[in-house]
Amino acid sequence: MSLSFADATDLANNSSDFLLLNDEPEVLVKARRLAKRTHTNLMQNFAWAAGYNFIAVPFAAVGLIPPWGAAIGMSLSSLVVVVNALRLQRVDD
Repeated sequence: MSLSFADATDLANNSSDFLLLNDEPEVLVKARRLAKRTHTNLMQNFAWAAGYNFIAVPFAAVGLIPPWGAAIGMSLSSLVVVVNALRLQRVDD
């Protein structure tokens, strides 16, 4: 993996994997931190959705949860996933 700054030579810019448009290399640290937070958030959302579906779907399939209850539960589950993902917008500088 290679990195080049925008004011580098054309050869360096064309052969690099990443091109930084400004002269602030600390943006790489921020990008890495955001990538880690995104991965953690993604795993949390998968765990929540899988856990909910593992519990709720069998109950709904055998009729222990009425269809309207299952629909509300699924909507609330989706809302939890979206709200959890929105936490990524928080700025941590």
